[in-house]
Amino acid sequence: MQENAHGHSPGGHQFIPIPSEVTKVDLNRILLDAIVHVSGYHYVVDLGPDVKPRLHTISKEKRCNCIHGKDCPAIAAVTEFLRKGGERAPDPPPGYFPVAPEKCPICNAPAYHEPRLNRSHLGAGWGCSKTGEKHYWRYRSQLIQEALKANPWLFPPVVIRAGKQIKAWDGILPSDTVLYEGVLRADVVSST
Repeated sequence: MQENAHGHSPGGHQFIPIPSEVTKVDLNRILLDAIVHVSGYHYVVDLGPDVKPRLHTISKEKRCNCIHGKDCPAIAAVTEFLRKGGERAPDPPPGYFPVAPEKCPICNAPAYHEPRLNRSHLGAGWGCSKTGEKHYWRYRSQLIQEALKANPWLFPPVVIRAGKQIKAWDGILPSDTVLYEGVLRADVVSST
């Protein structure tokens, strides 16, 4: 790709020259010495002071937050960490995206990160390369509809079960002592 007189490519990206005196590093040694730990739903890899960027965040989908993405060498450090019995990052709850998906969950087209839609309880916002935010919102509404179908309670019953007071989201069992009957959504929502 050629750059113009201002150091920009035809696509508008600025080239950053790499000095000829770049220090060569032994990648095998760096990966062997890498420090890996679990942080939330990710792995954080510290490749040491000789590597820029030093810290890499690897998703469970084996993607790094650096410019190398799926080709980042830090992924090998996570693979080795797990092979040796290291702690696995937990799976996120359904519908939560620690990072934007690579593909749209609705149509399988390439997806992209949309920071405006980031939410602490939903994770990374994303858009579909075919429809923009439209499939994001369709996906979110499908999750809400599924959750409503799975949980018929507007207010769950409160019972004493096995000596403990609990909210009986699974309904009232014959052995429960009922403290509060609960309210079903169907009892409140009418079709009129």
